[in-house]
Amino acid sequence: MGIIFDVSKRSNTNANNFKKLCRRLRSFTKVKINKECLDTSRLKDCELLIISSPQSPFVDEELQIIKDYVNDGGSLAVFSSEGGSQGSNLNELTSEFGISVENTTLVRAVYHKYLHPKHALVQNGIVQPEIGTEKYIPLNDTNRSQKLRENAMHEAATDPSMSLSFVYPNGTTLSVQSPAYTLLSSGSTSYPVDCPISAVYETSNLSGEQGRVIVCGSSDIFADAWLEKEENSQLCDVLFRFLLRQNVSFDPSLGRSDFEEKELVPDIATLSHLVKPCLQENDPLPQDYKSLLCDDLFGLSNDHVPDVIDTYKQLNITHSEPLTLVEPQFECPHPPLKMATHQPRMLDPPPPALELYDLDECFSKDTQTRLAELTNQFTEDKNDTNLERYIKEARSILGVDIDVPPKQVLYDVCSQIFQFKLENEPPLQC
Repeated sequence: MGIIFDVSKRSNTNANNFKKLCRRLRSFTKVKINKECLDTSRLKDCELLIISSPQSPFVDEELQIIKDYVNDGGSLAVFSSEGGSQGSNLNELTSEFGISVENTTLVRAVYHKYLHPKHALVQNGIVQPEIGTEKYIPLNDTNRSQKLRENAMHEAATDPSMSLSFVYPNGTTLSVQSPAYTLLSSGSTSYPVDCPISAVYETSNLSGEQGRVIVCGSSDIFADAWLEKEENSQLCDVLFRFLLRQNVSFDPSLGRSDFEEKELVPDIATLSHLVKPCLQENDPLPQDYKSLLCDDLFGLSNDHVPDVIDTYKQLNITHSEPLTLVEPQFECPHPPLKMATHQPRMLDPPPPALELYDLDECFSKDTQTRLAELTNQFTEDKNDTNLERYIKEARSILGVDIDVPPKQVLYDVCSQIFQFKLENEPPLQC
């Protein structure tokens, strides 16, 4: 006896993602990974067959072997994923038990704890009250602690639907028909609202052996990343104890079946990109097209000719005389016309041509600075040794008479320096 985990149909979920679940099951039984086609010999000593989100179809022989396995008293757990059973014929298998996986995705309508909307936290999705009363009993508990059961029954007494909260990641919804019945629903905070997400089917054969099938719309609900979230591990224990016949049973009459009908809403995002007409649609044309003609707005007839002739008599005008045109007389005639002439635009004279001066050179520099610049100019230019030219330019800076020869300039400058020193020299003390 043992458990077979089937991954032969290119499953979306690898067996390595269920290490924690396999570790729980290996604590009391054997777990085998099947990568080949199913046959009768492989399921002969199988206690539970697990199929998780297959991506390739089962052959007809495999489907018949699985159905016979369930009818002979075997247990089957089927896990799907978002988008339904695309690429596989999983619905062909589950529809035999009154359960079908829908091509939808369950999302959380209100943000709470988990960022991604596909990771829906369901807090009021328990349909079978037995799940809340058995959640504290671990797997393979032969003693079945009565005290833990009583505590769970006390917690679930107020509202059985809120007795256990779980995370439903990347899942879809189910369609459940009798004799199958619902275990879990999407609750009131997920969309689609209050739809089945896990269901059970039970059958009995002539020998009294009861086959059990559980279908869940999420293949990640018991994966390693989500098994320890919220109360997923406790929900896992209850469902696998039911499949392994460890003193857990569900009563369809205790659960509820008043699920809300699905309401289809248009894809608003897609419709917003479609071309829409700018005018309202016209009403259909009537059978009698003449009813569309309107003679009240305009017409052509002689109905008003007698009234016009009677008007001539009222105005004392002979009908035979034609009407004459009355020339208008203006009290204020228009002024005579004149040619519109304009005086020519004369060009303005150009501004006077002014001589350019370097104002900075004339005003901003003192005599000492100008002499220093002149001296540097003659010092740097080694080829220019004309002393007379240097004295003439220095003479213009000092303001000496222009007609004075260079020797007289040197004499006058030296005389002024000597006279300045004599006047400013302090008197000698004896």
